[in-house]
Amino acid sequence: MEIRSLVNEIENYLKSLLKESPEGAIEVRRKDVAEIFNCAPSQVTYVLNTRFSERHGYLVESRRGGGGYIRICSVFKVPEGAYSQTVEKRKEHDGVARTALYALTRRGVFSRREFQILSTVLDVLKKSLPAKDGEEVMMGILRALAREGFF
Repeated sequence: MEIRSLVNEIENYLKSLLKESPEGAIEVRRKDVAEIFNCAPSQVTYVLNTRFSERHGYLVESRRGGGGYIRICSVFKVPEGAYSQTVEKRKEHDGVARTALYALTRRGVFSRREFQILSTVLDVLKKSLPAKDGEEVMMGILRALAREGFF
């Protein structure tokens, strides 16, 4: 039970920092967070992997080493036109469907719940269909939603 509460405490701490951030992004050092909670840096990594995933609406970028950092960006809070470096870098690696999903969410078209549902659908499509077919199907879904007047 102690680990469970530690995980919740770290999650709440990082979310409170994000809430206070006007840009919707924060940079922290894994070591510093671990020192605050008197735990191993691997426990901070566990929280990042389980509570701050893309499916939950967060983009996480990390750089290891002496000057390493963790940048956490909330897809829901980044203002349109003021993308963080993390979002810009992610756009280079993600497909068109994921980028469109992020953009529509930042504009407020999708709620947190709708984003999570569509993100999960995209993940399933990408895993179950060959190559870029999952991306194409997801873009078809987004286009159909647009035609129906959802945005």
